[in-house]
Amino acid sequence: IFFAAYAGFGYFNIMLRNDFKSGKYWANVALEMLKQYTISTAARVKWIIHAQIMIWFIPLEDTRRNLLEIAKTSMKLGDFLTEIYAIRLSSRCAFFGGENLSIFSQLNIRNLKNTVKYNTTQGTETAVLDQIMADELRGENSNPFKVFKGLINNEDDLFKRASLTNNTSSMMNVQYRRFFSSFWKGDYDAAESSSKVLLSLRMTNLLLIYFTFYRGLIAFRRYREDHSEDKLRNGFDVIIKIESWLQHSPSLFENKLLLLNAEEQASLPNIDKAKSLYLSSIKSAKDCGRVHEQGLACELMGQFLLTVANDRPQAMIHMKNAHTCYLQWGAFGKAAELAEEHGLDTSSVSPTGKSSKHARDVDIFY
Repeated sequence: IFFAAYAGFGYFNIMLRNDFKSGKYWANVALEMLKQYTISTAARVKWIIHAQIMIWFIPLEDTRRNLLEIAKTSMKLGDFLTEIYAIRLSSRCAFFGGENLSIFSQLNIRNLKNTVKYNTTQGTETAVLDQIMADELRGENSNPFKVFKGLINNEDDLFKRASLTNNTSSMMNVQYRRFFSSFWKGDYDAAESSSKVLLSLRMTNLLLIYFTFYRGLIAFRRYREDHSEDKLRNGFDVIIKIESWLQHSPSLFENKLLLLNAEEQASLPNIDKAKSLYLSSIKSAKDCGRVHEQGLACELMGQFLLTVANDRPQAMIHMKNAHTCYLQWGAFGKAAELAEEHGLDTSSVSPTGKSSKHARDVDIFY
């Protein structure tokens, strides 16, 4: 069927030729053709287009909505695998896009139930690991491993089982979870260790975007700790990569590039320029509605002011702003850790993250 060939050609142009313009063109050709089809093959091709191509060009919230529509169609057609794939990526778009973590949990738990229902072990493992990541940020423990009914009781069990059976996909998913969770905990040693394993692996474009972004931030932080020129070069390489992506979706990459540039200047160090770039990144993230990345920029600026600029009063202001952002994201565990680490007075702070203005927008159609 021609629409599948056009979609494949679009993917080929982006991933192998780095030709984003042609990739987007052929993806749009395929999407136009797909309007007249309702078969399961069409739904699956739409999933590929939105997961691997259009994700570079449109806001993650729009991608999430498109994927939910694909999941609805797939459910009606009895194509449960595409339904599972679409909901999984939709939930991850909610997570990485900074929507309230309750939205991510709604979608992911629904996906977890589906993977158990249809006995897709790989999908179940992925949903469980994603839920652990969200639980840690929210300061909760929903014990997602209970779905394995005692066969797998924790992540170490899962990794050992995967190692014994040489299941590289499962081992890779564990490393993804460890990388992203370690990053948000500020455990850059552990995150860097996982990143070395993941660098040699092919990953979905959504994970690639955020893996690259976080790896760049880690590189600059590690450079300030040990002054390794390799770390500094790694950070520079990530900046070059994000600059090349910026032209395709400024709304997705602008605040990320500004934050990387701020970390670069903090590492040189160029204090005044770094301050300006941190503030620009905070504003950019706020303007795009990415409260988690607004919080991240506030936290990193606070750390910079503490360790490089030696301005504790201003640092605490930004740490408190980060705390507020994390509450709004629904990351109550992350907010509590930040408050404890820096002795923040949160007595006057209301838990504004307990609800989200986006929550009503989620329709998981069940």
